[in-house]
Amino acid sequence: MANTARHDSDKRVIRTKKAIKEALFRIMEEKDISNISISQLTAEANVNRRTFYTHYRNLTDILNEIESDLVAALKELVDQFDENDVEKSTYNLFLGLDKLISVDFEYYFHLVRVDMRGMLMLRLKNVLKISADGLLGPLSLKPGSDAAIVSAFIVGGFFNTYLEWHNEDGNGDIERHAKLAATMVGNCVRNARQLLP
Repeated sequence: MANTARHDSDKRVIRTKKAIKEALFRIMEEKDISNISISQLTAEANVNRRTFYTHYRNLTDILNEIESDLVAALKELVDQFDENDVEKSTYNLFLGLDKLISVDFEYYFHLVRVDMRGMLMLRLKNVLKISADGLLGPLSLKPGSDAAIVSAFIVGGFFNTYLEWHNEDGNGDIERHAKLAATMVGNCVRNARQLLP
């Protein structure tokens, strides 16, 4: 019986937090976050202030939680990357990133808008960089190696290809973009392995 009560409580917490996050992004369509009050947010989310403060100290806490959840989910995707099949793994990562952003974190692009210091983008790119460094293997560890530049190029190219597709409002063919990203990353990795000292 205690397990069922805790499970119901966990579901309730998840629903409450989701309502608060969705309400925040609805309001952010019209207002800058610095002009949003807790009262306005709780009214929009249909929760009381006490419930809000049970989960968050302020609005920034909400954004930080979403950002951390997104970074953790991306890390799980990157952990599935098979360095022996770069193109297939890149293709799957592209599609996985889209599912993550458009389904699980549909408010991601709102986050990017309020990411004034670029910290979210930096964290996401750092997660991808771990995978890119792995692709370059021991080359990325050599002092004075250009592998860091190549790794940054791979990550930036992959990420910007995704953003370019998304900026087309998802009207482009995602399969085509995923294949293109996979081919470009694969070519870059093959060339880098031959060129780097």
